[in-house]
Amino acid sequence: MAIAMTTEQERDFEEKGFVILENFLTPEETERLSDAADEVVEEIQAEKGLPKETHFQVRNALSRHEAFLDLIDHPRMLPLVVDAIGWNIQIRTTHLDYRPPYPEDLEAGQVGVGDGADKDAGYRNVTWHPDLASPQLFMGPSLDGRLPFMEIKVFYPLFDMSESNCGNLWLSPGSHMKSPKELRQAGHHVPDEDALELKLPAGSAVLWRTATWHCVGPNQSQKTRKIMHVGYHYRWMRPTDYIQQDPELIARSSPIRQQLLGALPSGGDPLGEVSDVAPSSQYWLTKNPEDVPLRSWAEGQEAAPAP
Repeated sequence: MAIAMTTEQERDFEEKGFVILENFLTPEETERLSDAADEVVEEIQAEKGLPKETHFQVRNALSRHEAFLDLIDHPRMLPLVVDAIGWNIQIRTTHLDYRPPYPEDLEAGQVGVGDGADKDAGYRNVTWHPDLASPQLFMGPSLDGRLPFMEIKVFYPLFDMSESNCGNLWLSPGSHMKSPKELRQAGHHVPDEDALELKLPAGSAVLWRTATWHCVGPNQSQKTRKIMHVGYHYRWMRPTDYIQQDPELIARSSPIRQQLLGALPSGGDPLGEVSDVAPSSQYWLTKNPEDVPLRSWAEGQEAAPAP
């Protein structure tokens, strides 16, 4: 039983691999996040001595600003996330993508193929790809070569992305059901009829399976591309942005947020009550329901009468 997804959204998520939510954030939320992005970037530029034209990603962004931290359990998004992937989850990654406009003399390659000077200049994700499909991860051992369902992300544009060529996210609907081998054999080329350029207003959100083929278009506008990504995966997988979050951050977080941050809200031994004899990871077979408070929360949401 869905907590928040409509029948149409459930169908889109299963068949297309994503759900588009235009104007999801309030103007106040969008402004707060956009200002936070500028603040964090300015801090890093000052720390590293980087010019303002530098493009980069900020990983584990939730630890950099409260505005980003508040996204991980956003009260209107969390029900959709649980509908999409379940309650036994934690954060894999939170990253801020910050890309000023391309320099005037930088030539962009063909969208998604990654054959241009922009890729040579270090602009990432300009080639069509699914996430988690490298040879070190899940390229081979999966059903018919397809990627297993491991994670979802929420994509939040914090700037007006309603026009083409401003660093838009491109998606190939339904490609999460294909093998990455097909994409490699096609030279990372996706036919026009199978490609969708997302042109969205600031404050929108896209809830998507990261196995869906995607790429980032060139930013040839006069706007800085500011995007926040929040990635969720299963608790028995290891996150990519951190080994353990800051204990102070954990201590001041709610139980649900603690779960999402990869902690055990009960404070118990991660290897169980008899870890000296029969260690058993509590991220795999959780014995204490306090360690997955999102479960009882989700069950309560399902039981609540419709408004």
